Amino acid sequence: MEVITSIQDFKKLSSSVITVGNYDGIHKGHHDVLSYIVKEGRKRNIPSCLITFSPNPFYVLSDKPKPITLQSQDFKLKTLKEIGLDKVLIIPFTEQFSLTTAQVFAETVLKDLFNPEVISVGTNHYFGHKKEGDLAFLKVFCQENDIKLHVPEMIEHEGSTISSSLIRSLILDGNSSKVYDYLGRFYGFNAKIVSGSNRGKTMNYPTANFIPIEKNQLIPANGVYFIRGRINSINLYGMCNLGVRPTFNEIDFVMEVHFFKGMVNDIYGKTITVEFLERVRDEKKFSSPKELIKQLEKDKEICMRLIQKYN
Repeated sequence: MEVITSIQDFKKLSSSVITVGNYDGIHKGHHDVLSYIVKEGRKRNIPSCLITFSPNPFYVLSDKPKPITLQSQDFKLKTLKEIGLDKVLIIPFTEQFSLTTAQVFAETVLKDLFNPEVISVGTNHYFGHKKEGDLAFLKVFCQENDIKLHVPEMIEHEGSTISSSLIRSLILDGNSSKVYDYLGRFYGFNAKIVSGSNRGKTMNYPTANFIPIEKNQLIPANGVYFIRGRINSINLYGMCNLGVRPTFNEIDFVMEVHFFKGMVNDIYGKTITVEFLERVRDEKKFSSPKELIKQLEKDKEICMRLIQKYN
């Protein structure tokens, strides 16, 4: 898969099959569109292509942007390569670029650079200044340029349309197990192990503190989670706490994980992949460290029983 990071470096194509969008998280609905253009490209013997943006336009256009990223760019590109795309154009999204009209974008990027035979987008798709490039715009544009427009049916699960927004709300609610049904995998991210207070070690529950590598990574709701981690090519199960450790009257948010098979030696500064499998309970303030330890023992029993479910 070829990745191009500026419009100026993109070499014009004689033909292509293409889609446009942020594709954050690459959920089941995204897979439908991406798999279609890969299949169609191979059938027509032309490249399957994606135009996407970095950063997410939300961070440029929002007055007070907050972390909403479901998938780092590296993770997204890895997933796109696995799906089988031929080319990805990552356009740097700036305030100036945000003023580009849908008509200009369609003519100078879609048509001039990609010369698409087929464009595939979801029904809620749009691009261009003030979201002018909606489905109605694309229908007219494709008719005028003899381009096939493919619009797959929106995928639903339990009556809800699958979308990145819905997945974000589930993650923020701590509904880890349900996220899998929409995302097609467990929510997680790559993180860096950092030094902590070592308080867990004093309670016989040594933990590794971690921070996401992607600075705008969406963080699940506070609480205790059953997790699966991978570090130094070793897969481990454990329980993870997200929160401020109210029992000790702390205010700083921390993410820490206790692995059931012990800590991995020399892990500080290393990268760990964390998957949030199930939320065990809310964060809670206990009357004493002794009471907290009793609860941690119960949490661990629950998590140990869950291992068989996820093996």
